[in-house]
Amino acid sequence: MLFRNVLLFFGALCLSASVAAESGNELRGFFSNMQSLKADFSQQVFGPRQELLQDSSGQVIVQRPGKFRWDYNKPFQQHIVADGEKLWLFDVDLEQISIKHQEATMANSPASLLSDAGQLDKQFDVLTVLRQGRDWFELIPKQSDSGFEALFILLDEGVISQMELKDSFGQFTRLRFENIQLNQHYGADTFRLKIPEGVDVIDETATQ
Repeated sequence: MLFRNVLLFFGALCLSASVAAESGNELRGFFSNMQSLKADFSQQVFGPRQELLQDSSGQVIVQRPGKFRWDYNKPFQQHIVADGEKLWLFDVDLEQISIKHQEATMANSPASLLSDAGQLDKQFDVLTVLRQGRDWFELIPKQSDSGFEALFILLDEGVISQMELKDSFGQFTRLRFENIQLNQHYGADTFRLKIPEGVDVIDETATQ
């Protein structure tokens, strides 16, 4: 469940928005100028009755094109790492790693925009909406099989600060970002997962 929620969010970190409304220029400007992003994050997942299901935190690094790592530190360790071709999902407690083809795993989700931000207008209708007394950007998927209903993005002083997602299962996920660093360079090793000895590995890419 945790991995599914995370994968829905990844691509939205690298959007390059093209919005008809003039107010969309702020979102367009931020993401079009962003080559990389590093931030501390907190994530909360709520059920259909607004009950808290998950409360976690960690660090995320994104670098175009198509590279990212999402390291969960609390309440337990999990890592999601992608190098543009492969995606590693590592559950530390279970001592299990799954390796998948990145493109196939990200299909029909905001994550597909990670390596090709120009797909935004093809996949989403983008609106500016008033929520909690602030102007948010609402992204509505055009395809019915996307797995979620809407994605909301909030900018503070021109920089992303919050993302909220309403999925097709009645759940609601909120992400907050702090200590953001933009447009730094990260080496290729940052986006490769080192596999510890004794860990079970399920490599779906080896048989395809």
